[in-house]
Amino acid sequence: MAEQQVELRKIRDFSETLNDTLTFIRQNLKPLVISFLSIAGAFMLLTTAVTAINQSRMSDAFKGFSSGSANPFGILSAIFSVYYFLTIFLMLLTFVAMKVVVIAYMKVYDEKGSESPTLAEVWPVFTAYFLKVLVYSVPVSIIITIGWFMCLVPGIYLWVVLAPFEALIIVENRSFGDAFSRCFNLVAKNFWMSLGIYVIGMIIYYFGSWILTGIAGMFVGFSSLFTLKDISNTTIIITSLLGVFGYVFYIIYLVAVNLNYYNLTEHYEGTGMLRKLDTFGNTQSGQNQPEEQY
Repeated sequence: MAEQQVELRKIRDFSETLNDTLTFIRQNLKPLVISFLSIAGAFMLLTTAVTAINQSRMSDAFKGFSSGSANPFGILSAIFSVYYFLTIFLMLLTFVAMKVVVIAYMKVYDEKGSESPTLAEVWPVFTAYFLKVLVYSVPVSIIITIGWFMCLVPGIYLWVVLAPFEALIIVENRSFGDAFSRCFNLVAKNFWMSLGIYVIGMIIYYFGSWILTGIAGMFVGFSSLFTLKDISNTTIIITSLLGVFGYVFYIIYLVAVNLNYYNLTEHYEGTGMLRKLDTFGNTQSGQNQPEEQY
């Protein structure tokens, strides 16, 4: 008997949300990862390349300073170079792209009645909302960053409350103001559960990325035993490339956030239940039709 697909629009408690997050990823692993890497992968690779160049330039600047051949102003110019600001911009593009891909995938999945979408079905949704979400994410990121600098607590609160922001833009096609205010309404009564879900999702993401980084460190450390050459640039390249694969673990966090969004909206609107009732009513009405007379 085939395993029942995860239903997105369903009321869940804390443990059910986490279990369904892992179940959803397991059931949709191949098409989800294909869509994720095919669309957001280009942003990841470009960010990785620019980050590697930036780190290499900074490493050379610090080496020059330690050897006395460079001045502090040279180090500052190397740190806050064009590559530094380009890296920040590309990282913003990458994380927005990853968010939009996963939300677009889950939106199509829901519209198809819990059926895995293809890359061709996800792509139009991504292109329709990417720029919109990118523009809207800038002020939201600034607000959350300001909150982090205000003794951390406001930052944590805003991070949790505004986590469903992109889903509201894409799934419900809301404006900035509507999505912003609706975030507070949705999370108001489910803050602590949402916080727990997001924290566990981020822990899994960082733990997976840390394992890959640890593998890179072991490889570099083992290689350094057999060579006298400077392999710092090689270390940067390997670490950066493994960082691309580390992004895949970010899917867990994003699926958890969006699954919790569907959970919160179901608490307030019961869309999934209304769908079931409507389907049940149509089925019943079809069964009650009189038989044709011949």
